[in-house]
Amino acid sequence: MVFPDSDYASGSLTEQGYNLVFVHTAFGADMFRYSWNFGQSWTKWQNWEDTTTIPSQNEDYFWERQHLMFKC
Repeated sequence: MVFPDSDYASGSLTEQGYNLVFVHTAFGADMFRYSWNFGQSWTKWQNWEDTTTIPSQNEDYFWERQHLMFKC
């Protein structure tokens, strides 16, 4: 089941210098992973943290803007 008004947080992702900073809001989660290329590849599962910093200069980007998908 998908809740379009609840599963997208436009204010959670910001750009700081050459990094993307994501503030997590999936309360109760204990691990997460993310994809920066629309699910073509995923990071390994990581322990939960309140804020994740991701280098924004990635050669795997195939679009002009930033996009992250998170699984918790």
